[in-house]
Amino acid sequence: MEFLNHFKGSLGKKNEKDCFEKHLLPHVPILYKSAIRMCGNAENAQDLVQETLFSAIKHFDQLKDQEKTKYWMFSILRNLFLRDIEKTKKRREIEFDSLCDRLSGEHNIEAEFLRAELKNNISDVLNTLDEKIRLPLTKFFFEELSYKEISECMNIPIGTVMSRIARAKVHLKKELLRSDAISSEIEKILHE
Repeated sequence: MEFLNHFKGSLGKKNEKDCFEKHLLPHVPILYKSAIRMCGNAENAQDLVQETLFSAIKHFDQLKDQEKTKYWMFSILRNLFLRDIEKTKKRREIEFDSLCDRLSGEHNIEAEFLRAELKNNISDVLNTLDEKIRLPLTKFFFEELSYKEISECMNIPIGTVMSRIARAKVHLKKELLRSDAISSEIEKILHE
């Protein structure tokens, strides 16, 4: 893991290097494996692990029980990952809103066809989803219910609601991007 050498080289103080080698480094391999599963690729996983290590070194004095270093680092890793997802989600919502505005602003047959085709594709893909993951997604995006409201309505934990929505979004995105015609038209509109 070459990125660790770069990280270690960036540490300035001796106590930071000692903390890294003694307390954090032993847990990096398992942390890195988890980061790869979360991120889906090595490059983003390395960035996430480095951010986690930086935060752990910066706040190591706040850790009361050094026996729990590994679990504490996993918490940092998870929180950083979720923060990045939230940032990405907001950015994509803005892009989607912009696309919809541009589509609705154009009154030509091509744009209307694209919008109808996109709506049909979304509907078709939604119908292929298992009801367990389709319902939370539709309640969240179309009925605009909160995670808590969906949890209460479906009588399932909030964490389950969040994971089902995440799985449904991944499936929806993957299936929609398979339609070359739709994805290329969306790209054209976004880059005009």
